[in-house]
Amino acid sequence: MQGMHHEQREGTRGRGSRFRGWRRGLVGRGPEVRELSERGRGRGRGRGRARVNALIGTSKYLYHEAELMRQLSVDDDFYYNSETKRQDKSITSWSYYHLGDVEIPEICLYSIDNRCQFEETGCKRLHAKCPCHWQMEYDGKWINFRFFQSRELEASFQDPANNECSITPIDIKMLEPSAKELFKILGTDKWKVNFTLMNIQNESNSHTHKIRRLSTHSAAISNSSKASVFEWNFLDKNSKWIKYGDTDSTGSVKYISNVTSNDIEKQFINDAKSIFKFKNSEFEYEIDFSKMIQRNLSTNKEREVRRRPQKRVEIKGSEMQLNKKEMDGLPAHWDPMNKSDSIIRVLLNSSQKEYDEVQKLLKAEVANVTIISINRIQNPFLWRHLKIKMDELLLKYGSDNKVNMQKLFHGTKSDIIDKICKENFDWRLHGTSTGQAYGRGTYFSNSPTYCY
Repeated sequence: MQGMHHEQREGTRGRGSRFRGWRRGLVGRGPEVRELSERGRGRGRGRGRARVNALIGTSKYLYHEAELMRQLSVDDDFYYNSETKRQDKSITSWSYYHLGDVEIPEICLYSIDNRCQFEETGCKRLHAKCPCHWQMEYDGKWINFRFFQSRELEASFQDPANNECSITPIDIKMLEPSAKELFKILGTDKWKVNFTLMNIQNESNSHTHKIRRLSTHSAAISNSSKASVFEWNFLDKNSKWIKYGDTDSTGSVKYISNVTSNDIEKQFINDAKSIFKFKNSEFEYEIDFSKMIQRNLSTNKEREVRRRPQKRVEIKGSEMQLNKKEMDGLPAHWDPMNKSDSIIRVLLNSSQKEYDEVQKLLKAEVANVTIISINRIQNPFLWRHLKIKMDELLLKYGSDNKVNMQKLFHGTKSDIIDKICKENFDWRLHGTSTGQAYGRGTYFSNSPTYCY
């Protein structure tokens, strides 16, 4: 703005050549601009400066209105003219646009970090700033839900126990101009979503529309940190939703399946119409992906199956996260933490490198072990204590090769795990679980067979 003021002041001194040159850069040459430009000529430096300030304010207003109309016209191109709708394939659709039709119904992995090389030429996938987004079908076109609506749907959908949810009615005063077309479709009605039928219906049941969820590639086929992790669940005899590979609500290990949720996901991605067979120590089963039903091959008992995205830990805006400086010294792959968190446990997915490393350590000694879950313990205070000791040893011995660091196992009672994660091992409790075969101390081993 400093350069603009300077050019205007210079323009008031002469015949207005610079004034007219700058004016041609405006969106329009309305009467307000012409009137102020005439008044601004040759009336004295102080008065001219006042006129210029008024001109700048007016031009800002005109530019804002023109820009707003341009944005609305872009939305018109995307929605209004169903007969003359733009068919330009070079347009990349974003989740905040009104229309969300895309050639490949997925979220572009690279759009999340603004790294998509096809954005300028037209990406075939929907661009978004998060790994998923919800849409509804209207008049043969897919319409993007607003972000707050998509977030509501996603939060409910992540819980396999939820089959329905309601979305918050739209407040038109809170919508940006490009989203007001959605208000014309949904109005102020209350709408209910059915996740089994994948549709949305108003309270009077007079209008029903299809819905869909777009997401990034499944983590079963992608190593990207932005890939979507899906979990497969079945309804057990106590009407509880259980993830495959976990114990059911009875707590009996004999019903744990010999496959994991990730094994099922890989087969589903490979062929969504196939039949997947597995077993536990008692029975053999099959999952019909097309019907989302599990059947006991001995008793013919059928149970419902649901594929849902893994729950993501959301950090509320009011909660402050550790900033980069505070995270320095902590492992780069750790999940973000709040300042109020002294410890968090992060459930690892079977497709992650960490999970695979622990699994290999276990199965190298116990080949038939069934892994229920693996958690990463993030305790910044204990980690920094470890780091200080590592630095001390490196300083003392002068080389990484001389410091022997190993990953070891420790067996203990399940009710003590949380205390260890929060407060570290307490050597004063030595021998309370397994005795003191080698003297006082806390016992660790390279082999898990000695630890349970």
